[in-house]
Parts: sequence; C-alpha cells; structure tokens
Amino acid sequence: MKITITVENPTPEALEKLLALAAMPAAVVTAEPDDCWTPKRARSYYDRLPPRAQQILLQVVYGEGECAAEELKANGRSLRGSTGAFRRVLSEGKRTGLWPDALPVPLVSHIVGGQLKKLEMPGRGTGQYALTAFEDGLRDLRTGG
Repeated sequence: MKITITVENPTPEALEKLLALAAMPAAVVTAEPDDCWTPKRARSYYDRLPPRAQQILLQVVYGEGECAAEELKANGRSLRGSTGAFRRVLSEGKRTGLWPDALPVPLVSHIVGGQLKKLEMPGRGTGQYALTAFEDGLRDLRTGG
C-alpha cells in the first residue's frame, strides 16, 4: 500500500505527529518537502539538461554554488541559449508530474547593466539552498563514476 500526503509548510510539531500516525509495522515512511531539492531530484534534473547546461550546472556546483560569467565563457564557450534550459527543464518536469510545483529553480542569473555577471544557486543560508542536494546527487560525476 502506498499513500502520498502533501503538507505545505508544516511546523516541526505537525510533521512529527503526522509521521507518528503513519508509523505502522513494516512501513517505510519518508518525507520530502515539495519545495526542496533532494539528491535524487537534482540528478534527475541534471540528466534532462542539454549538454552545455549540464557543464554550466557542474561549474556552479564545483564553485560552491556560484560561478562568474567570465569563467563560464572561458575558452570561447558561449552562454547564449544555455541558461534558459534551467527554467525550461524545471517547468517541463513540473508539468509532467516529475517534480512538485513548489520546487524552485536551482540557478539564477545576476545581470548588471545588461551584462550577465554570474550564475548562482539562490537561498544561501536558508532551507531552500540546493547546493548540498546537487553535490550529493552529482557526486559520481566528480569522481568519474
């Protein structure tokens, strides 16, 4: 038997009570907030990105959550059209039910004076910061596994 319950913004006490109710013999209960990246979601997202967007995402992850545009453009590599894939793939995954609607975009662009300055994972220092989930989900790519 599988039961799925979605609770938006539960308090720790409410979540504890809900999980206590679900604790049945031999039951496996997991809770994944709808608005947080998990390693599994991060890997699934990465696998759906086009190759250049995958490279950019890895550079941001390896850069501890941010990467300067100039570094992303090194060796003459263009960013044109690549950054739009981040929102497009997320939207497609939400539309098909792969990811929850509340899942935030994992990368944002910082534009100053009409110029892209850097890409970063938003939410540093909050529960919405996705870096750890992406580091865990993409760990085998770093080690060549």
